[in-house]
Amino acid sequence: MSLIKSMNSGVSGLRAQQSKMDVIGNNIANVETTGFKSSRVSFAEMINQRMGRASGAGDSVPQMSNQVGLGVKVSSIDRDFGQGTMKTTGIDTDLGIEGKGFFVVQGEGGQFLTRAGNFVFNKQGFLVDPGGREVQGYNAKRGGTILSGENFESIRVDPDNSLEPKQTEMVTMAGNLDANTSTFQSLQAQNALTHPGGATADYDTEISDLAQVVDPLVAGDTIDFDIVDNDGTAQTVSHTYAAGDTMQDLIDTVNGAVAGEATMVLVDGLLMVHSQQSGESDLNITDIAVTGTGDVNFPQFQVTTNGVTGSKSMSTTVYDNLGRAHSLMLNFTQTSANEWSFDARFLDGEKITGGGTGPLEFDSVGQLTTDPVQHITFEPGGGASTVTFGMRLGDTALGSQFTQYSGSDSAKIIKQDGYSQGRLVDIVIDSEGQIEGIYDNGQGQVLAQIALGEVQNENGLETVGNGLFVATSAAGETYIDRAGSFADTSVNSGFLEASNVDLAQEFTEMITSQRAYQSSARIITTSDEMLMEAVNLKR
Repeated sequence: MSLIKSMNSGVSGLRAQQSKMDVIGNNIANVETTGFKSSRVSFAEMINQRMGRASGAGDSVPQMSNQVGLGVKVSSIDRDFGQGTMKTTGIDTDLGIEGKGFFVVQGEGGQFLTRAGNFVFNKQGFLVDPGGREVQGYNAKRGGTILSGENFESIRVDPDNSLEPKQTEMVTMAGNLDANTSTFQSLQAQNALTHPGGATADYDTEISDLAQVVDPLVAGDTIDFDIVDNDGTAQTVSHTYAAGDTMQDLIDTVNGAVAGEATMVLVDGLLMVHSQQSGESDLNITDIAVTGTGDVNFPQFQVTTNGVTGSKSMSTTVYDNLGRAHSLMLNFTQTSANEWSFDARFLDGEKITGGGTGPLEFDSVGQLTTDPVQHITFEPGGGASTVTFGMRLGDTALGSQFTQYSGSDSAKIIKQDGYSQGRLVDIVIDSEGQIEGIYDNGQGQVLAQIALGEVQNENGLETVGNGLFVATSAAGETYIDRAGSFADTSVNSGFLEASNVDLAQEFTEMITSQRAYQSSARIITTSDEMLMEAVNLKR
């Protein structure tokens, strides 16, 4: 009878290895199956039969009885939920989970979990798997808002979805206005004033010592400057000569009379005049003459630098509440040192009813001191409502400034927040599972949020084919939430998770299983031969 036990043990070994080969074969067959999770077989010893007490008695015996096993059985078939590698596909709706969790799909058979993310949008706009089961998540409300705590539902994106227009609320500018945009008018005498010996005159040179004196000056004579101010107003500035007067005295008289308009200096014997007001100017000295008995041959003046009023223009498009575009032009003009003015207008003649012009002031280090937000109100017409938008000069949130330094002229409009109505042309899915629609007006808006599911015990999941799992009572509670709420988990768009089958490991297991199967068969044939010998004892 004991040989019958050994034969039964061999048979149990054959059965156990057959089961293992079934699992190995299934693993290898699914080496290219998207999201497939491999399985392994664990064996356990069958019940042992007692063969009687061990020899000896008392407390010193090492064992109480002799036992012999009755074979092997399959203890469990466990699934390996380890991460599979990501395989690129380039298809936006192909999704691969990196980390924990499962996609949740709903079909006729109920709710299922899966790691296979080969999804597409069907003709109704539902995101579905190849079996038509609908992917679960959260659809956005108006304005792209996903409400937290809301029940999940089938994700649907309307292919005819359109984005409603948005009225412009803020136009933002940044960069630098060149402090040298406007120039100052400058005059210079055509010839230098000199001493009789040829040396150039300076501030301490007495007027009577100039080589240009034709007839000596006497006290009471006047030196008259015919000056045209910056705005074109003509005036005559007279210096009454007194004995010992120097060039400094003469220049002080002129500067006192034209204070705020211009400044006269003497450089290397040349009289120079610089406007104190930037921009276009009529500043000039048309004549210098002496009234009295004396005569001095003062040189004529010429304009060496023309005063130019510099400006900077920029344009953008703003939108009314109906999504209609309006071309806005902004012109910044430097009116004086550290001071500018701006002027707004619309190319199509829309009427500006508020704002649209004003001064801008900068401090001595080029920083804007005027309110950085100016407001403009205009009537768009065409049935649209009155539009009021802000004009922000610099944006600290973006780390940008609106400055006035001497250097490059880089001021520009960097953004405006309005847009026209848009038609859905594409979608993108981010790492948190948010589905964003891309519209032909260049805008994007969140349309839905993919949900992921997780169970307390993954080994309690039961496969039902097609890469689907259902949660049994052994799996515990199923937790479903937004993909972004799962720690260390991301959703990869354009990728699919490959099977986690390790072919090298499977072939190794196949070899050991084959040898174990052969050994179990040998147990049966050997036991049979031994029984044959026992039968042959009768002969």
